[in-house]
Amino acid sequence: MIDILKAAASVLVVVVPAGWILWLFLIRREAEPGAELDLDVDFVGKQDGKWLIEVVAKITNRAGVRHWYHQFRVVVRYILPEDDVTDGVERLNYQLYCKRSIDSRIDGRQRYFSNASYIDPRLTFRHSYVTFVPAEATFVWVQLKLVFPRRNGWQPWKKVEEVKNSQRLFKVPA
Repeated sequence: MIDILKAAASVLVVVVPAGWILWLFLIRREAEPGAELDLDVDFVGKQDGKWLIEVVAKITNRAGVRHWYHQFRVVVRYILPEDDVTDGVERLNYQLYCKRSIDSRIDGRQRYFSNASYIDPRLTFRHSYVTFVPAEATFVWVQLKLVFPRRNGWQPWKKVEEVKNSQRLFKVPA
């Protein structure tokens, strides 16, 4: 009888943790990026014919494990009163065409948040990017993009990257 109990206990020691891991990581996908991305722009004030703005991105990790991320890019576009409002190209799903970007001031190079790295479970991290747009701008369109490297669920030896993005259009205060 004791031998049967020992055998049953040893099976339980293996089966229960294996079932728990299967439940958490393959069915509930706890190791997957579960990020929520919130975006806001604070129009701080005018100086030298420009609006000083702070782009605020808040990332909340809804998953149960730490997530690493990189290439957290910020694109700030703006519209002047004389600009035409037209549809964009098919590649952008015909969203608004906006030809002006703050990237033109740095020869079209891309801008990134400087402290992107990782976020622990159930936490929110606030990123800030301070820049400016012309004072005569009427609207500011902010787009964010970041990359989460992760493992492929059923093939964990294969790494894949998941891209998260967000965008919002803001009216410049009068």
